[in-house]
Amino acid sequence: MNDSEVIVIDDIIDLDYQEQIRSILLGEVNYGDYEFPWYYTKDVTKSDLPNSQKRPAFSHLYVKSYGQVLSEFHEIFLDLITACCQRLKMTEVNVIQGNSFLQLPLSAEKVKVDTPHIDTDDKHFVMLYYVVDSDGDTIIYNEKVESEEYTIKKSITPKQGRVVLFDGGLFHTAEQPTKGTRCVVNYDLV
Repeated sequence: MNDSEVIVIDDIIDLDYQEQIRSILLGEVNYGDYEFPWYYTKDVTKSDLPNSQKRPAFSHLYVKSYGQVLSEFHEIFLDLITACCQRLKMTEVNVIQGNSFLQLPLSAEKVKVDTPHIDTDDKHFVMLYYVVDSDGDTIIYNEKVESEEYTIKKSITPKQGRVVLFDGGLFHTAEQPTKGTRCVVNYDLV
């Protein structure tokens, strides 16, 4: 993958696999003996900073710190990661971290875009998979350093089965959903 490249692929996995992921993450079926657990977070991008926008969401951390698996649900996404790597003609990949976010519709009156961020300072690429159709576009910026003003490189609307692969050094963010649930799977890979 080239630096600053953004690749959008629809239906990276077949419909049965898409539906399996959707039904597990939205609590319609169990995975083995487990219901999928979501954990409340005070702010989807900067909950621990003083300038937090206080936009609540739910999250689930699968992997942290270069392969430290924290959740048995990580296994669900191994074939998805493999499909993305095959598309990029990569034979080997390591997971830096992986998680999911579930955002409910929110009335964001002043600023509807979350704080731009990068997931980690390590060189990596992002695999962002959309679990359901929704509003709340992902916005990827041209900038690779924190800025007072960001310029949009690409805006992507969530669509079930769509994956976005991009240089993890690019600042990015999401718009808040206002009409439906926004559910994504986010892996940082190297």
